[in-house]
Amino acid sequence: MTPHTLEVLEFFRIAEIIAGYCKSEEARERCLQKRPLQDAAEITAAKELGRDILSFLQADEPLPIRNLPPLDSVLKQLHTVGVCLTVEELYAAGLLALQVGELKAWAIKQKQTDSTACTLIESIPPLPQTEQAVFSFIDKNGALRDIPSLTAIRKKMQRIEADIEKTMRSYCTDESTKGMLQTPTPVLRNGRQVIAVRSNFKGRIKGIIHEYSQSGQSFYLEPESIVLRNNELMRAQAEYEQELHRLLVSISAKLAEEAEALEQAYELVLELDCAAAAARWAYTENGVFVPDTGNAQYFYLQAARHPLLGAAAVPIDLKLAAEDRILIITGPNTGGKTVSLKTAALFVLLNQTGWPVLAGEETRLPVFRYVGCAIGDEQSLDRSLSTFSAYMRTVGELLEAADEESLILLDELGSGTDPQEGGALAMAILDELFARRSRVFVTSHHGVLKNYAYRKSGCVNASVSFDEATLRPSYRILMGIPGESRAVDIAEKNGLSPDVIRAARAYMADSSADAAALIKGLMEKHEQLAVFEREKDETEKALREKQRRFDLNALKLRQKEQVLRSQGYKRLNDLFEQKRNEIENLVREIQEGELTHEKTSKLKQFFADFGQTLAEEQTDIRNEQEELSALQQALRNREQDQAHGKPANGMSATGAPVSEILTEGMEVLIPHLHRRGVIIRKEKKNWLVAVDTVKMTFPADKLEPLNLSGTAPLRTPQVVVEAELHKESRPELELRLLGMRLDEAEKHLQNQLDLALMHNMQEFSIVHGKGNGVLQTMVQEKLAAAPYVAEFFFARPEHGGTGKTIVRLR
Repeated sequence: MTPHTLEVLEFFRIAEIIAGYCKSEEARERCLQKRPLQDAAEITAAKELGRDILSFLQADEPLPIRNLPPLDSVLKQLHTVGVCLTVEELYAAGLLALQVGELKAWAIKQKQTDSTACTLIESIPPLPQTEQAVFSFIDKNGALRDIPSLTAIRKKMQRIEADIEKTMRSYCTDESTKGMLQTPTPVLRNGRQVIAVRSNFKGRIKGIIHEYSQSGQSFYLEPESIVLRNNELMRAQAEYEQELHRLLVSISAKLAEEAEALEQAYELVLELDCAAAAARWAYTENGVFVPDTGNAQYFYLQAARHPLLGAAAVPIDLKLAAEDRILIITGPNTGGKTVSLKTAALFVLLNQTGWPVLAGEETRLPVFRYVGCAIGDEQSLDRSLSTFSAYMRTVGELLEAADEESLILLDELGSGTDPQEGGALAMAILDELFARRSRVFVTSHHGVLKNYAYRKSGCVNASVSFDEATLRPSYRILMGIPGESRAVDIAEKNGLSPDVIRAARAYMADSSADAAALIKGLMEKHEQLAVFEREKDETEKALREKQRRFDLNALKLRQKEQVLRSQGYKRLNDLFEQKRNEIENLVREIQEGELTHEKTSKLKQFFADFGQTLAEEQTDIRNEQEELSALQQALRNREQDQAHGKPANGMSATGAPVSEILTEGMEVLIPHLHRRGVIIRKEKKNWLVAVDTVKMTFPADKLEPLNLSGTAPLRTPQVVVEAELHKESRPELELRLLGMRLDEAEKHLQNQLDLALMHNMQEFSIVHGKGNGVLQTMVQEKLAAAPYVAEFFFARPEHGGTGKTIVRLR
């Protein structure tokens, strides 16, 4: 990546923005020095670290990174024997030790073994000796502590200073001397306290004259009575400096023992600061760290926004399959063609630096060895400052460097010269780049290149869309469709004479009407295809949901059938075991003594009771089987009605409205809860239904009668069935959706709701983070649409705030 390419694509400006999120000045400098990488493993590691830190930000658990003073010079000094660091330098090293401790405590609190950030923090060497040595000498605010040896000297100095002050005050207050003074207060000269005496009183006060005033009207005198005390003070100050130096050398030696650990810790903390800065930018601007494509070399931008355009950026989608090598974008001027090229290439550079891009989660970008560009507007997005010759010279340099691991950007290829020659030259250049297997993004107004893209395999047309109503570009990319330049329409919109416009249209009529109509028809077909694809996706999603619910119901029925069968067998086994014991007792009574009429009657009564009991048990089992069959038939009827487009709710099997059939005591199915219940009574427009041990209110269209034959209502089974999707599947107390794609997160949420219902879990939480709000919105909509959810709300700020939702089921 040449500096020219980085400058043209605004890489340095984005680096400055990201560096502004760093906490320390040294990290900002290192962030500004970062450049795109070429090693896939290094790129992946950098993005994994940033993505992990971003997930903690979204969960309101940011890394505790602090502002650290620069330490490079301090660390270099530690390799010098007998080094004496200053108090400020020791404090800077102590702050690093504190930072390491805070990070390690934070990592332990997270308890995540698969966290890249936590793993990196664990690799930072601890600095216990540095922290103990520094902060036994300096407090957390950087001030010296009360060191006994220093404190004793300071007290001595304070006593001397008090004596000096008292003596000097006597000169200023004594009636015999105060009139001699130029000023009523002592002053400092050369670190010693002196008094300003008027020149005409020279010799009246004994002492040492230090200097005269410029006017000569006064001189500065150190009284003889103060000289000795000042000398004592200076000796005490020297003693203090010597003791302080001795302590600093001793503490510096302890830090020198951990010099290598300090250097390693500093480097890793700065690396975390730089990665956290990129994550903070992504969090603020709703950016994403692009997942790796592996061996798949397809190029896809989803809702990409150029970072420098801010709120004015129109999200663009751009797709290029792995086998496609050239993308030719055409369309009107000021339509966003060049911006699209710059956005695509800039995102490649940001991705290979390990930084996020402002795009959707489905964005995928290959890794390129070389990115080159020939863009005429190096200073703006809508002005060309290059001549044709300079442009060709740049293209020639790109051809020399291009290979299959290169991304080449060619803006307005073939322009600036004769259209026919320019178009031929453009196709020859593209042929050469295609032979080199380079990825090429081209913008052009040449109609011949539109045909070139259709005729050449591996070459794709695209265009920037144009609003027919307002005659303005909409800045969206239409893949597979060439665009019109619309120069005449734009000229008319910008005030060109109507006569000139009519003449221009007349010249165009014969040569381009057919092509324009063809392009317009293709764009309409493209829009229709896009609508069809959206409808198809929605239909497929609905079918998958219907199949999921059907499979769940079928599973419940099979499990219920198995439970009822096993309960029936158990009852019969218990019954036969009981009767066998009774028969044995009767046989034993008969064998003991004579056979009497009473014994014979007792035996007959036993067989009569046994037959009646057996008949009752068989009747109970048959009733339960009939109930199960009725439930299965109701499920089949509902699925058949939905498959044929019939109303799934609100109508009975006979076609009559359910509200006219429901009666008190009737057994009903509540499909959306996968439960059965018995109607208690009607309340206004709704029905009060007993579901297991809970009474709930439902509208008529949410109930399906299970007994429409006119017979007595079916008896509620006396069993409780707890169905599971898998033997080991159980609902989570805290469902974490962080890092999941939208469809994956929605699937996990639905599975959690199903499991919570089946296991009678009344409350759980969902961690979805904040981010760009996609997961949060999906969770809110999903929960709002689920009737078995009683309420849901955000967690308290200390427990996750808006990044976490608490759910309570009915």
